[in-house]
Amino acid sequence: MFAAHLWGWPRGGFVGVDVFFVIAGFFVTDGLLRTAGETGTLSLGRFYWDRLRRIVPAAAVVLALTFAASIYVLPPPGAREVGVDALFALAFLANWHFAAQGAYSATATDLVSPLQHYWPLSIEEQFYFVWPALIFVISLIAVRWAWSRARWLVVTGAVMGVVVAASLAFAVYATASSPAWAFLNTFTRVWELGVGALLATATGALARIPAMLKPVLSWVGVGLIGAGMFLIGPDTAGFPAPWALLPVAGTALVIAAGVGGEPILQGLLRNRACTYLGDISYSLYLVHWPVIVLLGAMMATSAYYYATVLALAFGLALALYHLVENPLRYAGRQRAREIREEIKHGLYQPEQATKVAVVGALALLAVALITYAMRPDAYERGTHRPPAAVVQAR
Repeated sequence: MFAAHLWGWPRGGFVGVDVFFVIAGFFVTDGLLRTAGETGTLSLGRFYWDRLRRIVPAAAVVLALTFAASIYVLPPPGAREVGVDALFALAFLANWHFAAQGAYSATATDLVSPLQHYWPLSIEEQFYFVWPALIFVISLIAVRWAWSRARWLVVTGAVMGVVVAASLAFAVYATASSPAWAFLNTFTRVWELGVGALLATATGALARIPAMLKPVLSWVGVGLIGAGMFLIGPDTAGFPAPWALLPVAGTALVIAAGVGGEPILQGLLRNRACTYLGDISYSLYLVHWPVIVLLGAMMATSAYYYATVLALAFGLALALYHLVENPLRYAGRQRAREIREEIKHGLYQPEQATKVAVVGALALLAVALITYAMRPDAYERGTHRPPAAVVQAR
């Protein structure tokens, strides 16, 4: 069935969201603390503007393209619902929207949306709407009362520790009473982001971890994440809590091992292929689920389907990262004017990495087109009808 065919893809994706939350909590909080520590305060306006510039352009492009593709692929009711999903995703309310629809519940087979994967992004941005403001307030108090940096970090960590404890306790309760609602609830997920934030308040202590212990911590963390990928799935009782403790703890160990210097003997995470995959991970995350769902509406399950999904997802991710996400992430008004003038006078030269990425993206898109055309059902009489799981109006 189509539902099983879809749910077979993201078994590791459940763990991937937990890993993503911890990493995001660490890096964003670390940046906030560095800025506050250097200047004594935070520019919340600057922070939110940088977040919007970092997140919104690529997300908006994928939303627009997914809606356009849905109009072509899905019957009118399905396309209309995708448009509604896109509006909630753009407002960073996707998790509450899908929770209200009963996504990830026992009836989720009738509620597959090509934009359903926007819910973690919504939770993350909701968290960062509040957490920087708390750091700002604590920083103001620290300046007023002339706290030392150590005391400021301890108080900041203590505040987040209380948030983590309360969120985890609520997650355990909500998972037991209403697992489908708990899965998408912001308050049952805050503790995962908070664990990363706690690590960011303790970088001084983590940097003093003995060098010989770092690879042990890193590999144990990788092992816990890997175990979570096999043990946690859509039918796992006790998820997101307490089962999410497994990948969250693993991710925390990997991050802790990397503070103050990368651990030795960690070729898995330090090779260039993995680091580049990390670079394009946001773009790949945005495009992978619409590709899976919309191609699932057009193709029968086969090796050709999986090959088409992989080629198309990676091809689109390369293009999105190098042509949209990365340029807009660092572009300023001055650079935009310079590029416009260079293009006007025929002097613009894209970076070599961009040229290679565009060629790679085109090659992967060509492979996707070929495997799509070669599928066994390509020339059967009639068309492959979209499964009810995709087209049913919600």
